[in-house]
Amino acid sequence: MIHVTVPSFKQISEEDEKPYTVYQINVLVGGRTHFIEKRYREFHALHKQLKKTIETPEFPPKKVRQLSNKGLEQRRTLLEGYIQGILDRDLVPRSLLTFLRVKNFKTASYDSLDDIDQEPISTHQPTMVFETDPFLSLVMEAELHDSVVEGVRQGLYEDDFNLPLT
Repeated sequence: MIHVTVPSFKQISEEDEKPYTVYQINVLVGGRTHFIEKRYREFHALHKQLKKTIETPEFPPKKVRQLSNKGLEQRRTLLEGYIQGILDRDLVPRSLLTFLRVKNFKTASYDSLDDIDQEPISTHQPTMVFETDPFLSLVMEAELHDSVVEGVRQGLYEDDFNLPLT
């Protein structure tokens, strides 16, 4: 289960850019919490991607009456509700997991609905079985000592197990 909160936001001011707001997101997965920061436009890009595959909850509008702390707090609350609305579904879209930087979460995904009706494919390979060990019954016709055969025998079998090579 994934639990997500958007507890706060902060204004970022850089020298070359206009100030912008990032929303701090806490993501709790499997007893571990990590924190990420996302801008509104990243939430909006996620929304555009999700609405292609699923019915999404209402997304907070870009225009807020005032970008004061009160307006940003309202947007923060709406963004948290939006993410929770998607997480409350039975299937969590892979694009949301990527957005939240969640890896190895076991869930089906709306992104792969084409694979639902396919039969499971066995990945087992056929094996060969010998009634007796063919290596031990190997008859050597060469008069010279075969160091490769002897090395394999020593590697596979006990060191004190010694078979005549001729």
